Amino acid sequence: MISEELDFFYSVLSTIKSYLGDFIIIGGFSCLLYQFHERARSVLPSYLITYDVDVAAGSRVPIRGGKLVHQLLLEAGLREQLSGSLNPPVAKYFLGNREPSLYYVEFLTPLSGSENKRSGEPDGTRLIQAELSAQKLRYLDLLFKDPWLVDTVSIRGLEKQPSLVLRIPHPNMFIMQKILISRRRPPQLRRKDFAYVYMALTPFRRDLECLAHEYEGLINNKLWRKWYADFIRLSREIFGTPDSEGPIEGSKVLDKVAPSMISPAVMRFINNCPTI
Repeated sequence: MISEELDFFYSVLSTIKSYLGDFIIIGGFSCLLYQFHERARSVLPSYLITYDVDVAAGSRVPIRGGKLVHQLLLEAGLREQLSGSLNPPVAKYFLGNREPSLYYVEFLTPLSGSENKRSGEPDGTRLIQAELSAQKLRYLDLLFKDPWLVDTVSIRGLEKQPSLVLRIPHPNMFIMQKILISRRRPPQLRRKDFAYVYMALTPFRRDLECLAHEYEGLINNKLWRKWYADFIRLSREIFGTPDSEGPIEGSKVLDKVAPSMISPAVMRFINNCPTI
């Protein structure tokens, strides 16, 4: 990470700090945060830089401290941009008045049931709070199961900043969601997702067997067991050999990481996952 991305990340979270208990940090920044978790033992020499802060929330976020999230972000100088034909429209909050801006925050929420409304229109967004639109995403509910905590004072570059305690997905659930959603993603996003799978495992590579067995306590309903079976099958298809799609495509966006490094690491984890 270079300082500008990390500064934007911290500024967004400090702006909405009264809501941190309602949100889970997902996407690329999760991979950064895993290396600073107390269970982490080793890290990649370099990380895939991300400019967007992805925040997941449930179907409804209560008002905290008397101000809406939308209001707090605007007061902090972020600019809301609405796009698309969905109702409500897709919302992103960009840094400052620069056009275009690389840096933005967006909110996501689980998609359950049909992807279309009774009218036949796509059901891709939801107001999770007044004036705060979140995109619906399949399998996102996995990320709310047993999330981990990371204190920002443990992050290099933020040691002297006031402490913020962040929720991040359990890495097993993060990896499972990334594999399952990859079937629905365009090629450029699939490539990043495959890189994120490897990045999420790397801090725990000395303990992958133990981590893998934790699925037994995480996959606790009939639907999730079906998803889990799909996840294991897809993981073997995508990462089974260095010549598979996952290692080849993931290595294209990771510095000094070869397919021959990605496939064995991911498959060591998958081969230790329990039969559920």
